[in-house]
Amino acid sequence: MDIERELLLVFVAYHPSEDEVLNLQNCLSKLPFRIGYAVVVNSYTPNEPVDRLAAKADLFVTSRLNLGYGRAINLLVSRLNRLPKYIAIMNTDLTWLPGSFNKLLAWMHHHPDVSLAVPQICDQDGSPQLLCKRDPTLLALISRRFIPDNLKPHWLKRYDKWYNMSAFNYNEVFESTYLSGCCMIALTNSFLKIGGFDERYFLYLEDAGLTRSLSQIGKCVHLPIASVTHNWGRGNYKSIRLMFVNLASAWHYFCKWGWQLW
Repeated sequence: MDIERELLLVFVAYHPSEDEVLNLQNCLSKLPFRIGYAVVVNSYTPNEPVDRLAAKADLFVTSRLNLGYGRAINLLVSRLNRLPKYIAIMNTDLTWLPGSFNKLLAWMHHHPDVSLAVPQICDQDGSPQLLCKRDPTLLALISRRFIPDNLKPHWLKRYDKWYNMSAFNYNEVFESTYLSGCCMIALTNSFLKIGGFDERYFLYLEDAGLTRSLSQIGKCVHLPIASVTHNWGRGNYKSIRLMFVNLASAWHYFCKWGWQLW
């Protein structure tokens, strides 16, 4: 579809449930004309619930392979006939109130020095998910992945809070070099300037790498003027395979950005 948009919501889908797709459809149906959406489907099989999103999408791309998160986004952006000024990189497990992206788009227009922004990301009960972080470190990786909270010494719990930026006021705008990849609004020119996502990350830490690269050419901010609700699966805590995927991503990250211990 050859339509000029100011903002394009770009979704990576991986077997979303029917309820998830219906909730997303309800939100997408209320978008104004200047905001469209596109979908890339990993590990696609015909007649999935996600097919319902195809009819009104500016672009609907399917892959029978699981390309990974960042590579799938890069593929989708490369196939757009018209590039919007902004792209919002999003999970399919999100919902939001009508007008939310209008607010975010208006704010971005008035802050051209910002290359990336993430709205307030909330649980289903409305409480904010504290997902902004400092640059990844080996200590943070070990603490968060392998040490249960009840076994952590006091100093490590304090370190976790520092790393997670827990002391920051999530009702205010602030900068971070590691923003959550579940809903990122990027200036398209900045995204292209850094080459998009680093495709060495299959999953996990691709958002850390993207934020850190974009922070070198513009501000990357937590932007709580609007919110999205995130049904967070935290799969890498439940799956041994995904834990190893996470560790592989950490290896790529530290090889690129340096092995920061703490």
